Amino acid sequence: MSAYLKPVLVLPVSILILAVISFLTEKEFVGFIETSLYNPSVVKSFVRENAKDAEIAGNFIVELQDTFAHTINEPAVRGSFLYNQSDEDIYERSMIYGTLLESTAGLQSVRFVDSNGLRIHYSTSPNDIISRNSDSTTYRDYTEDHLVLPYGTVSVPANGSAKYTMDERSDRIIFSFPFFDSMDVYRGTALFSVSVRALAERLIAEGRIKISDDVSVIRLPPGILLRSPYFSKTDIFSNVCEVWSNGIQGRTVLDAEDSGVRFSLISIRTDNGLFFGRLVNDALFSVSVSMKIILYLSMFLTFYLTLFFLINLRPHAVTVVRTRLESLRENLFEQLYIKKSSQERSKWVLELVQRREEIRLELKNNLKMDSRTEKDIDGIIDKSWDDLLAVMKAGSLVLPAAEVTVVKPAVSITKKIERVEELEELEKIEEAEKPEEPDESTLELDIVSPFSSMFSSLDTEK
Repeated sequence: MSAYLKPVLVLPVSILILAVISFLTEKEFVGFIETSLYNPSVVKSFVRENAKDAEIAGNFIVELQDTFAHTINEPAVRGSFLYNQSDEDIYERSMIYGTLLESTAGLQSVRFVDSNGLRIHYSTSPNDIISRNSDSTTYRDYTEDHLVLPYGTVSVPANGSAKYTMDERSDRIIFSFPFFDSMDVYRGTALFSVSVRALAERLIAEGRIKISDDVSVIRLPPGILLRSPYFSKTDIFSNVCEVWSNGIQGRTVLDAEDSGVRFSLISIRTDNGLFFGRLVNDALFSVSVSMKIILYLSMFLTFYLTLFFLINLRPHAVTVVRTRLESLRENLFEQLYIKKSSQERSKWVLELVQRREEIRLELKNNLKMDSRTEKDIDGIIDKSWDDLLAVMKAGSLVLPAAEVTVVKPAVSITKKIERVEELEELEKIEEAEKPEEPDESTLELDIVSPFSSMFSSLDTEK
């Protein structure tokens, strides 16, 4: 087969194989790629991102807890439950929490609620104030605010530790601390309300999310959700709560019934029990059209190169013949110009002229070719053989420029010729007698033997 015809033949065969495989196994193959290779890598990347965001959120919460805990230990603050508060304590307390409100981003209010869950002893929220004069301030009851969480949810007992509660209805985090007065008597709970927007601004400042990304909180189980949609929030939150209640981590597919959009929830759980989730469009977990094109193109190239390699395992007949001609020329040189005397060479040349057809058959031995290729090979053999005989009769092995491609080692042959000329001069000086002329049977044996061994070795290499 022609070297130009091989790639042209392999091309449609490769396309046909790819088309058949694509038609029979398109869904199964693409599904296997998505579930086994593509989706795990995408989920793993989102989990890594969630871990980084969760660490930032955890540090944010710890920083606020430390700041708030430090303020409630101030002497002026611990006197908030006393009936006879001094003016100095009232002023200092106002300065402490006024400064705190200005310096803490997202801090909405500070409340000190009695242990019975009704009376507010101190609040920075104007909505909690009923009346105020120079001597005292009257606050409304804690339960009168319909936006607050039940006291039993946010309260901390005397022997309890500080905690935080997610208020998903008001998008805020409530920090709770047990409160003791100046006499170390447990009086109730100190509540600090922080907008979840403060956490979003921290994530934006760290370059973790965009300004337009939404950050929400979920109360039970406690968790933070990124990129929650503005539509179908109730349905999404209920689905997320169900997933987190079952302790499921990784990827979970959610359906938004109102919009018909499918989301994937990527969840992790931190060491302190806080869930951190991210909602992404489920379409991200499907192989895109561009990636499918790249995948099928890779398959096509694989089929094409494999088939092209297989059909080229057997060397081309012309290449084999050229290699054999080169080896034959080398062997003839060794036989005639190194091992034989000048008197024997003329008889060898005559023998080679008579055995042209026999050598032609040996050169084409075990080669499969069509009539056209065989005709081309015969032309190559005839031309190379005629040039070789002409050079041998002239006593030189320097071939014409047109045949340099057939016989490569021209430099080495020139050196050998110089060596032969030196040996001939030594023969004329040292040998007085003429060597015995080999009989016809010996000459024939010497010629056939190198040809046979040469061709057998060439066949073995092929």
